[in-house]
Amino acid sequence: MPKEKVPTRPEEARAEYWHEFYWTAWEALRFDRQYGAMGGESPIGFLAYDAYARRYGIEGEAFERFHAFMRAIDDEWLIHVDGKAKAEADK
Repeated sequence: MPKEKVPTRPEEARAEYWHEFYWTAWEALRFDRQYGAMGGESPIGFLAYDAYARRYGIEGEAFERFHAFMRAIDDEWLIHVDGKAKAEADK
């Protein structure tokens, strides 16, 4: 997409320094999901989050927060993928 067509990020969506941790984790886990034979993606499974957290020493309340943020990121990804699939089907 040409740079002039990229929308400006609203102020409430500005990047914060702590976001990088979650984006890095999601990038590591994003393909650790099941894919349907006819397309489609399932959410990243709990065991993938748990294994990642164990590897990096994320426990207790920190794990609950990690899991919640990661699910939120992944849920938005799945909404995006579903929207793209529907747009392709409508063509």
